[in-house]
Amino acid sequence: MLDNQSEDKKFVYYIEEPPINSFTETFFANYASIPISELRNHLVSVRERAWQKHNYPCLGRWSFLRHSIQRSSIYKEILEKSKQENAKIIDFGCCLGQDVRQLIYDGVSLDQIRGYDLDPFFIEQGYELFRDDILMNEKKVFGVGDIFDDKFLETIEPADYVHVGSFIHLFDAETQRNVCQRLTRIAKYAITGRQVGASVPAEHQKLSGSIGSKMMRHSPESFASMWNDVTSGEWQVESATLEAIDDVNGFGKILYFVVRKRKEH
Repeated sequence: MLDNQSEDKKFVYYIEEPPINSFTETFFANYASIPISELRNHLVSVRERAWQKHNYPCLGRWSFLRHSIQRSSIYKEILEKSKQENAKIIDFGCCLGQDVRQLIYDGVSLDQIRGYDLDPFFIEQGYELFRDDILMNEKKVFGVGDIFDDKFLETIEPADYVHVGSFIHLFDAETQRNVCQRLTRIAKYAITGRQVGASVPAEHQKLSGSIGSKMMRHSPESFASMWNDVTSGEWQVESATLEAIDDVNGFGKILYFVVRKRKEH
């Protein structure tokens, strides 16, 4: 039984039917061997289990079916470097691990990919969603970790590329600065991802989640300024693009970004 707060969240964030398209059908048929006739019920079942524990917008609005790493302006580069030069990739704050599976689907070796999330529940639900728990556990692709845990970060071998989809925006303005500094500890060359953005940067009150009470929504300019400031110019925003989304509930814009380490460093 949902309480009133959960009901409000459901109204804002919850879409009943999964947005199944030809890509979704093909991906799940080829990757997870799920027939088209069974796909809807499978997606609804996994999403409902996740939603009952966490009323997150990415779950309620099926964002995990839109593999955001594909939208990165350097995705082609990531694939080429991983296949030709054995580049490594980390997906931090990977949630259900959809972007890790996209990399695998596009031909990247499991030995070159790692995904980390704070909550092991999401990792387990990812196994259910993609039906690959045996393979993922054998290769130790996924792990549990906290970006604010220094001992944990010291155990991570830095990757050539780090993907952070819908992660940095979870925090307030000051905490985001700390998060960005910490991400540079596990990235060698580039950090890419997406997050809720805004034409006018500002902190907003959160309606969901348990990490703090506010989230900072950046404009391209404020996002670039933050990275330049917290890394003393060592990392620079190569691209930051706002895209409008069809959302009447106040999110409105998504910021896709690439941050790259300056070559002279």
